[in-house]
Amino acid sequence: MNAKPWHLFDPNLRVDEEVANERMNICLDCKHLIQMTKQCTKCGCFMEAKTLLKNAACPIGKWWHIE
Repeated sequence: MNAKPWHLFDPNLRVDEEVANERMNICLDCKHLIQMTKQCTKCGCFMEAKTLLKNAACPIGKWWHIE
C-alpha cells in the first residue's frame, strides 16, 4: 500500500516519533529539500508530513535502513 495524505489521520498508519525524526533529519541534510517549505524537489511532498507515514519512502532511497 502506498502512503496517501489522508493516512495522516489514522494513527495506525504512522511511524513512531523516533523514526519520523530520524527520517526528517536525513531530509534536512539532503540537497533535494527546499529548506523554506520542507518540500522535496524529487517527489514534491512536504516532508514534515511524509516522514510520519509508515508506507512512505524516500524517492532516492535514503530511508531504506529505517523502520
